[in-house]
Amino acid sequence: IHHLTIEGPSKLVESPSDLQRRERQLKITGVPHEGQSREDFARGVLERFLPRAFRKAVSVETIESYLSIATRHWEEGHSYGEGMHLLFRNILISPRFLYRCLDPEGMDEFGLATRLSYFLTQGPPDETLIDLAQRGRLSATRPSEADPSKKEYWVLRRETERLLPTDHTDPMIQSFVGQWLDTDSLHGIMPDPKFNFDEESIDVAKYETEAFFTEMLKKNLPMTDFIDPDFTFSSIDFVMSNYGFTPPQAQGKKLGSAVRRNLRRIDLQRGGRYGGLLGQSAILTATANGVDTQPVIRGVWVLENILGLPPPEPPENVPALTPDTQGTTTPREMLAAHTKAAACAVCHQSIDPVGFVLENYDPVGRWRTEWPGTASTIDASVMLHDGTKIKNAIEFKAWLVDNIDLFSVCLAEKLMTYATGRVPNYSEKREIEEIVRQNRENGNGFRDLVLALIESETFR
Repeated sequence: IHHLTIEGPSKLVESPSDLQRRERQLKITGVPHEGQSREDFARGVLERFLPRAFRKAVSVETIESYLSIATRHWEEGHSYGEGMHLLFRNILISPRFLYRCLDPEGMDEFGLATRLSYFLTQGPPDETLIDLAQRGRLSATRPSEADPSKKEYWVLRRETERLLPTDHTDPMIQSFVGQWLDTDSLHGIMPDPKFNFDEESIDVAKYETEAFFTEMLKKNLPMTDFIDPDFTFSSIDFVMSNYGFTPPQAQGKKLGSAVRRNLRRIDLQRGGRYGGLLGQSAILTATANGVDTQPVIRGVWVLENILGLPPPEPPENVPALTPDTQGTTTPREMLAAHTKAAACAVCHQSIDPVGFVLENYDPVGRWRTEWPGTASTIDASVMLHDGTKIKNAIEFKAWLVDNIDLFSVCLAEKLMTYATGRVPNYSEKREIEEIVRQNRENGNGFRDLVLALIESETFR
C-alpha cells in the first residue's frame, strides 16, 4: 500500500434506526417550550406518560416522586439525557407498569378497562376506555329488558362489542387459539416426508383453525358448531389432498391452480369425519409427533382442552411403557399391557378412550383404517367415562354435541383464565357453569357466551 486517504464523515448523520428512535422519543416526550426549565418539561412529560404507563389516573405526589429521580441525578452532575433515561427506566420496572389490577381494594374502573382491553386486543386501553373509566361510566348499569329485576352492564357490553376481534390475524385470536389449541407449536413439528405435509400445509392448517374460531365469534354460531359444523376455512387443494373429499365448490368444475389454492370458506356435511376442532388437521398434527400418533398424548389433550376433565398427575417412577409389552403389535395392545398395573390403570381409564377414539386420524389428520406397519384394522371403539359405548370419532363428536355443556364450560374457563391471568376458584367455576347453562337456554351462541363472561362478577 503506497498511499491511503480517509474522507469524512464531515458530520454525524443519523441512521434510519436513529431517526425512528428519535421519532418515538418525541412522540412520548414532545418538545420543550422556549425558556422552559428541564424540571417543568419533565413534569409535563410525566403528567402525560404516567397515566398511559400505569393505565389509570396518577396523583400529584406520584408525579413529583418520579420527577425527583431525575432531579437528583442532574444534581449529581449527570446530563439531561441521562436523567431522563433513568427516569423512564424506573417507570418501566414499576409493578404498576408490569402488572395489572394490583389495587388491594379490588377492581376499579381503570382496572376493568385494562382487563377488557388486554383480553380483547392484547394492548392497553385506548382513549375511549380511559375516558369512560375516568368518568366512572364503564360499569354503568340499567334494568335488563328481558328481566327488569336484573342489571345490564350496557356500557361494558357496548365497548366489548366494539373491541371484539373480527379477523383471524387479530392478536387475541392468534394468542388465545395458539395457547388453547396448541397451534403455536405447529411450526416446531416436522412431519415425516412420507406425509407430504410441508410448511405451506402447516400454514393452511393453522389458518383453518384460526379462521374457524373467528367465524364462530363473529357470527355468534352455536357452541355445537365447534364440534360438528357445516363449514370450514381452507383451500380446495388442501381439503382434497389432506381430507380426501371434493368440496361442493369444486364438484364438476375445472379450476385453475390459483383458485384451488385460494383460502376460503368451504361447505361441509354435518356428521362426517372432518370439520370441527377434533377433525382439523392443525389440532391433530399438534397432538402427534410428526411420525406417528400417540393415543395417550391425544387423550390427555382432549381431556384438558375439550372436556375440561384433566387427569391426575401420573405416579412417580412409572415408565412410558412397562417392559411387559412383549408380543404386542398395535398401540392398543401395548397400552392394554401397560395398564395392567394398578398404578397405571387409574389414569389410563380416563385417558385411553378419548385417545383411541381419534386413532383413525394419522399424524397430520388424514383418515386411515389400519395401524401403520401392520395389517391390523384400527379398533377405535371405546367406553367413555359415563358408560357410553362408541365406535369411532364420528360417534364421539355426536356424543359431544349431546353433552355440549362439558365443552362449553371447558372453553369458558379457558377464556376466563386467559382474561384474568389465573385459574377460576370454586365459586367462580360455579358462576361460569351457570352462565353456560343460561346461554344454552338462550340459543347457545359463542359470541353471547363471551359477552356474558365479560359481564360476570368473576371478570369484573
